[in-house]
Amino acid sequence: MKRLSLLLALSMCVLLLGAQKPYKWKAPKQPKRPKWEAPKPELPEVIDVWRPYGLADNWFIELSGGASISMAENMSGHDFLKVCAPAFDLGLGKSFSPKWATRLAVSYKKQKGWVSSQVLESMAPLVGDGDYDFKMVSAGLDEMFSITDWLCPYNEKRLFNLQLFVGGGFNYSFGFDDKVKRWYRYGYPVDDSDRVNVYVRGGVNMQYRLSDVTDLFVQGAYYWVDDNYNGVRHSSKSAFDSFADVMLGVRIHLMDHYGDYRYYKVRRWEASSLRGSESKVSDYLNSELQEEYQVLENVEKVAYGELMKTRISFYVDRYFVNDSQMEFLRIVADFVKKHPDVNLIVKGYSGASAKKESPTMHLAQRRAESVKKALLRYYGVDPSRIDIEFDEQAVAPFPMVGEWIDGVVFQMVEP
Repeated sequence: MKRLSLLLALSMCVLLLGAQKPYKWKAPKQPKRPKWEAPKPELPEVIDVWRPYGLADNWFIELSGGASISMAENMSGHDFLKVCAPAFDLGLGKSFSPKWATRLAVSYKKQKGWVSSQVLESMAPLVGDGDYDFKMVSAGLDEMFSITDWLCPYNEKRLFNLQLFVGGGFNYSFGFDDKVKRWYRYGYPVDDSDRVNVYVRGGVNMQYRLSDVTDLFVQGAYYWVDDNYNGVRHSSKSAFDSFADVMLGVRIHLMDHYGDYRYYKVRRWEASSLRGSESKVSDYLNSELQEEYQVLENVEKVAYGELMKTRISFYVDRYFVNDSQMEFLRIVADFVKKHPDVNLIVKGYSGASAKKESPTMHLAQRRAESVKKALLRYYGVDPSRIDIEFDEQAVAPFPMVGEWIDGVVFQMVEP
């Protein structure tokens, strides 16, 4: 009986277990993973730095002519043309930055003087129309400040530039008309002796860029000078006289030691891993370049009609040879000197096909000319062994890297 009861109990357990649904295993939920993306390459950074300039760089000469307008006592009310006299200026200046320059200005000008209206009425038969002439030579220093470059980023291709200037110096009056001696005897106090006075002036210089070398400018200046510069002293001891100049002139920029005429920025690549340490960046770049120089010197071989491995790269829209490229030019110059049986054609290209440089900028021509000029000027290459060619439309034979264009290549030809 006990066995039967136990058997029934086991049967019931088996039936109950068989009636349950079988257990299905489920994997635990996993956190949502972000979609994998390939890391973006970190582009090198473009840094603008000024070329190293020295004391002999960035000088200019100015030549101008115009009119000097007297505003001394007794001049008010007279015909404007009768108070104007010719004036000529010569200037020598140095730019210490695109925003600031110092100029030595030397000028020669005629001036007009006039007797007072009371004397003209009372002594008309003796003084005639009452006017007299004298001459002046002035010399002084001006400090010039470019308002354009203070307000806008510097651009060596900018057509217009506005400069304000202030300065001072010495004014020498001489050459008074002989008739003022007679007037003095009659009682009119005109002192015709030579004299030196101090002057202060301020003005505006507006320039228009004609070329890399030349600017056309219009200049207006206002002078304050001692009262007796015109031979007549006012009753007040603190009085001063004034006159103004309006000049049209030409500014000629002198060549710097790079062979250029304007301020330029050099653009170089900085490795992002070395950012923040200028000395490390410099060491890194120098070591990389030295290895490249050694490789190029070893692989250059004579092959008429083919291109040298060495080429000169330029930043977009630039055509001057920067300091780092001068070593590549040394390799080219050494190659020419070691192989007198080889001449070179310097071929210039622009990046017009990349739509980043316009053919109207004549970059291909300018690049070829600047490279040839550097080879002749700094490395003494015989000019008869260098010819230039350029094509503003063609693509350079080497690909563009970053913002750098291999804009000049060298083809080896027979003499």
